[in-house]
Amino acid sequence: MSDRFTRLEREVMAALAHDLRHIAPDLAGQFEESLPGTRRNTGSGLFSEIIVSSRRPLSAERATGLFGTVHAMVGDLPDPIAFQAELREGRLLALHGDAYGQDTRALDFECIPFDQVFTLNDQGESIAFDPAAQMRPSPLLALHQHDDPDPAPALEPRLVNIGPLERLQDDRPQPLVKGVAPEAPQPDADREATKSLLIGIWVAAAVVALLAVVFARVSVVLVLIGAFWLGALLRKPAAKRALAGAAKTLGGFEVRPSQF
Repeated sequence: MSDRFTRLEREVMAALAHDLRHIAPDLAGQFEESLPGTRRNTGSGLFSEIIVSSRRPLSAERATGLFGTVHAMVGDLPDPIAFQAELREGRLLALHGDAYGQDTRALDFECIPFDQVFTLNDQGESIAFDPAAQMRPSPLLALHQHDDPDPAPALEPRLVNIGPLERLQDDRPQPLVKGVAPEAPQPDADREATKSLLIGIWVAAAVVALLAVVFARVSVVLVLIGAFWLGALLRKPAAKRALAGAAKTLGGFEVRPSQF
């Protein structure tokens, strides 16, 4: 509502717009774009002229008269004041307040405190007016409403310990994984070829170490460290698989005697 109107006028007109929503559905819009006119303290209530632009199109409802059941406790008056909107052919003209004969001449309606704004139903029972409860839901809320199912929770990756003790146990049988067949055991021929290849590697390493000690005068300690490192490397599963593959490849070659 426009800040050019008093707080009492704004609150009462909001309640009247809700109370008269079936008689004058455009009442809130008219008041939003209107200007205040003459204001009078009638001595037993109030009168506030409301000037609506004549160029504003009106709704199809064209009621004429005083309408509304809005009441409010104003100032120190013991009884409430009744408020009604004056319409002519559906156009808002003024706000009327009737204090039921109570003397209001000493009241300043522009800054007077008030509370307990309420309406009356058909049985005459009072219904408290809550502006927040009468607000229409924002259309933006519809953008957040959808029937899509909630996404399935992502499976957290299983932690795998690859410490030194676990690496020493890499020779244990691999568990059966769904859809993956376990590795087939090596044939005896491939196992023998792998052992032969390992022996060859160690013999070659020993020859290289001997030459390094004798001719290059490399420290024996460095040679032992190198041998320990080579042994650790050959014990790794990746190295074992590489040796097995190499042995299988070498085993595939067949030496045939030449034919003359």
